[in-house]
Amino acid sequence: MNSGPDAGGSSIGIDGTGHTPTVGGVDTSGQLKLVTTSLSDDASPSGRGFRVVIRGDVDMETAPKLAKVLEDLIEEGVSLVVLDASGVGFLDSSGLRAIVIANSKMTDFGGRLLIEGMSGAVQRVLEVSGLIEQYRRT
Repeated sequence: MNSGPDAGGSSIGIDGTGHTPTVGGVDTSGQLKLVTTSLSDDASPSGRGFRVVIRGDVDMETAPKLAKVLEDLIEEGVSLVVLDASGVGFLDSSGLRAIVIANSKMTDFGGRLLIEGMSGAVQRVLEVSGLIEQYRRT
């Protein structure tokens, strides 16, 4: 089975140890849960798009897990990442930093990071930081 980003419909999640994502894996080691699935080819012009579903709190303890998943996707050449942040109960500056850095790296390579399904916590942080329009799906 192809486990790379080209594997249509595959799921990728971190294994809780910070190792490279594995097919079908979900991080259940703490409050933060991340599940990554490939988007259909029509969602991304290059066909290399992924949705990352975030559940739980994104804080200084858990933000490195999110940053690792995003970094792995960027390194594999993904051109579109859509964060589903509807299940985020808390987002602090370290979580915001992980998102901003990933977006900056993706932009440098012609990619894009979007956030949909923003929870109230995520929306407030992005509004206060002045970044909300940058991450809205248009």
